Amino acid sequence: MSATGTWVVPQRAFEQSLNELRDWRQALANELTAFRRWAIVSRLIDEHTTARLAHIERRLAVERLTVAFIAEFSRGKSELINALFFSDMGIRLLPSGAGRTTLCPAEILWDAARPPSIRLLPIESRAQPEALRELLANPDGWREIALDPANHEGLPNAFHVLSETIVVSNEEAANLGFAADLPERVEIPRWRYAIINFPHPLLASGLTVLDTPGHAALAAEPELTLRRIPDAAAVVFMVAADTGVTAADDALWKEHIATIAGVQETCLVALNKIDMLRDGSKPESKVLEAIDAQVRATADALGVMPTRVFALSALQGLNAKTKNDRDGLIRSRLYRLEQALAKGMVHQRRVDHAAMVSAEARAIFNEARALIESRLGFAREQYHELTLLQGKNQKLVETLARKATTERARIEKARVEMVGFRGVSNRLADEVGKLLDPNTAREIGLQTRNALLNTKFSGGIGGTLDGYFAQVRGRLEGGIKVIAEVQAMMGEARRKFSSDYGMLVEVGPVFATERFLLELDRLQEYCERDFKSATSLLTRGRATLGELFFDTVAIKVIYIFEIADREVRAWMGSFIRPLDAQLTAFQEQTNARIEGMGRIQNAETDLVVRLGELQALMKDVEGQRAQCDAHQEKLRQLLTIEHHSLA
Repeated sequence: MSATGTWVVPQRAFEQSLNELRDWRQALANELTAFRRWAIVSRLIDEHTTARLAHIERRLAVERLTVAFIAEFSRGKSELINALFFSDMGIRLLPSGAGRTTLCPAEILWDAARPPSIRLLPIESRAQPEALRELLANPDGWREIALDPANHEGLPNAFHVLSETIVVSNEEAANLGFAADLPERVEIPRWRYAIINFPHPLLASGLTVLDTPGHAALAAEPELTLRRIPDAAAVVFMVAADTGVTAADDALWKEHIATIAGVQETCLVALNKIDMLRDGSKPESKVLEAIDAQVRATADALGVMPTRVFALSALQGLNAKTKNDRDGLIRSRLYRLEQALAKGMVHQRRVDHAAMVSAEARAIFNEARALIESRLGFAREQYHELTLLQGKNQKLVETLARKATTERARIEKARVEMVGFRGVSNRLADEVGKLLDPNTAREIGLQTRNALLNTKFSGGIGGTLDGYFAQVRGRLEGGIKVIAEVQAMMGEARRKFSSDYGMLVEVGPVFATERFLLELDRLQEYCERDFKSATSLLTRGRATLGELFFDTVAIKVIYIFEIADREVRAWMGSFIRPLDAQLTAFQEQTNARIEGMGRIQNAETDLVVRLGELQALMKDVEGQRAQCDAHQEKLRQLLTIEHHSLA
């Protein structure tokens, strides 16, 4: 409320929040860049670590936030998207209303490298062997319609292409993933997927809107349920206030939303069409009571907290925004959802980024700090030894020189040990790489799909699927056994280099493997429910079943193998590299010790010079330690974020 007692409606909430997130990401990337450049000059990180930091900086620069909207038809989803994001244009960008609704999943974003356009993937592409994510990365086979952003009046007509349909036989419809029990001729969406590239300030700030049209589309495109929607920064599930949670809404929620990991943090429920509860004769107090009752009923039906249900009128909100009607916007209650999305979504993405950067930076700073402490310890030890030489005889100099030579031999022995450990590490890396090879997982998936297509009797489908999971589970479990060998090897290396050579070996985290098997268990349960049931076998042809299996289960298993393979390689490398760096540093220090002894054997003045050099070296390394701490503290301040719910 303002100082004058009137309600202040938040304006430009999305733009402000996205700008705040962009500024934070930029500050974080700048600090990582500053540390990376300083660490390179100070010889504290190797090429691999440099590349890792540069990758994080690029990832922060190209970040996109996706908001996914999910609802059955006639819930006002397109109207809500128009009201939340595109009301400043004064038009309905997405088609809405009877007979003018979006029939295919649509992704709305802005990529300045491409012209404004609508790219459309024909529905017939479902008969192709490629998964949806592979088709999204391949420009071939898409139809492209140019857009003129300056022609506001013509844009809605261009967007009507999202509502186009075609008429096919029920057999063709079934083969394309639609229900099999249909009339002889049936009307289906013309397009499978749409990518709308449109220059708008919110989209240019990194926002992506994902519009998913109902249960049928999600059931036929499991890639959306298993990857695109769970990866979204926020999910808005919509129901209508005039009907409440229908059976179709309940099925859509339970099958595609409630199963998402972390849904309590990322999903909000929009209870749309509260304007239908106002008939002109009820006092406003009664209307508010009816709205509150609907909110509680919706929350109970979906099993969510009432604070996550936002009652609103997208129609009123859009009209109020286009007419700059403050009172109408307040009655629509649209701004409450807008605020929750803008602030909560941005905050959650900060939390996610902070967790990712913290995990990477912790190991990198530990490696850098270990090298600094090693350099400082060497300089202090040599300085102490050389101070004892002042005024002493040549015999002591020779004794220290022999000590330095012995130290060189010890380091050479450590390097031989290191070669042995590296050989074992490379052998184990090859073994685990073969077991977790994503290409092999893909081949197994393709073989299983072909087996499903060639199965003569439905009774053989269950055995084929069981055989598939036995194969991929066997490879995962084999990889986990090799990872256990790697961990044992790491433990032996830590003990050896720490006790025999006095090296500061950082103890990294144990590599977590249970998550891969848990995800495989979840997919197998999904497969049991959706592919081996009697209903599935009756309503889906073998061709449809085989394609759906590959697009859902097999693609997700390939993704599990990709993650496991990439993370195991990074984990193993993060152990070997610091040991290599310390050995190299020890070698350089020993060489410097021997060189220094040679220089001072016959000249007291050389001793004074060397002591001065060591004092300067200690000061320089102490400065490096202070700078490293300063960089770490700046990152810590940027990464310290309180956690709270999206709602």
